[in-house]
Amino acid sequence: MYGVKFMVRQVDAWASPDGGWDYNNVWNIGEMVTRAKNVKVALTSWLKRHQGIVFVQNRTRIEFDGDNYTIVDRKTGEPLFDAVCIPDWR
Repeated sequence: MYGVKFMVRQVDAWASPDGGWDYNNVWNIGEMVTRAKNVKVALTSWLKRHQGIVFVQNRTRIEFDGDNYTIVDRKTGEPLFDAVCIPDWR
């Protein structure tokens, strides 16, 4: 078992007039490979270990759309970081 590879990005998003969020800009901050069953924990651990980024408890949530994980502000829903799955990387 090789694990799953994700491209981790920081997101700058604007609130869309139609609702939701439009990505204004994204910055690649690294690639994460994990075999963890709980990818949400692996993502936050990777951000802490490699970028020094930590989140205040109950201030963010992680959403999963089937392939990608997005860390969003719990109050506003603004996307802060995302992890984009890189399929077939081996």
